Amino acid sequence: MRFIHCADIHLGSKLSSTFPKEIADERRRELLSAFDRMISYAKNNDVRAILLSGDVFDKDKPTQKDKQFFYKAIMRNPEIDFLYLNGNHDKEGSYTVEDIPNLKTFNKTDFTSYEYDNVVISGIEISNENCEAFYSKLSLDKQKLNIVMLHGDACDSMGMDKVRISELKGKGIDYLALGHIHSYKTGRIDDRGIYAFSGCLEGRGFDECGEKGFVLLEVTDTVKHTFVPFAERTIHDLKIDVTGAHDLYEVSETVKEKVQGIDKKDLLHIELTGELSPEIQLDGKDIEKLLSQHYFVRVKNKCTLLINAEDYKDDTSLIGEFIRGTTANEQYDDERKKKIITLGLALLSGKEADG
Repeated sequence: MRFIHCADIHLGSKLSSTFPKEIADERRRELLSAFDRMISYAKNNDVRAILLSGDVFDKDKPTQKDKQFFYKAIMRNPEIDFLYLNGNHDKEGSYTVEDIPNLKTFNKTDFTSYEYDNVVISGIEISNENCEAFYSKLSLDKQKLNIVMLHGDACDSMGMDKVRISELKGKGIDYLALGHIHSYKTGRIDDRGIYAFSGCLEGRGFDECGEKGFVLLEVTDTVKHTFVPFAERTIHDLKIDVTGAHDLYEVSETVKEKVQGIDKKDLLHIELTGELSPEIQLDGKDIEKLLSQHYFVRVKNKCTLLINAEDYKDDTSLIGEFIRGTTANEQYDDERKKKIITLGLALLSGKEADG
């Protein structure tokens, strides 16, 4: 028997603070598409149920469009059960008032359980009222294969959006399907069971880099889990040292070499580091344009300037005066002087320095 463990889809995410409007709009549509594609995967691979461990939607009151799409997808696939545990983002406003037979939900009062042959799937929604008491309410038949669904960070403390793993030892859990952390991550509960975060289906910003997808559970006499990369696009966070480059062309060649092999449909966040001559006057927008064949690129110039005061001792220009005056100022250490010169040269050239 097979199950999918998924969480943190965040349908309806704004994304406008990270991407231009046209990119944000398309990425929101791709969140819906990812959910739809996952259902197709489930149908093609004989998955009995999809476990949604919280934050299906990005806010308590999702848009009507997102709600309709989500619940219509469930209704149109009656051969698959959808076990939907509310997270801290969706809460009560995410639930539909319609009675959908293959939609299974949970509550905050006690653990709710659903049985599939020898497999029992149990879950409870964590709240401020039950966040310390719910552990004592979990009573499992240790002769069964037990999957438990919770939404919260795996940690050593109790509280809202927290799961204290040590409190679950010896409970008979074979697999703890968690939501809340947006990257795939696993760990042990005890000798019998493990916990896992499926991560999100699609990365939504530059704090959600790397492979995204879901966990496929294959149940025989044990529960085996496999992470399935599934995102339409991967977000990459790259730090590229361009020390030694003599001009923009050499910087761009270094960058292009580092991104070689990355799929053009992916998203890139590039931070340029190292020391460069101030004559280069590097602008991250130049590199973004040179990489415009990629779906979306954001470049931050974090380089410091390679300054040799001797090179400017006879320079009568405003830049020469500025560099000599700054390097001679004993109020600042070398690191501070580099930052002042970097900002000053950017202002003198009419460009906005990266923060």
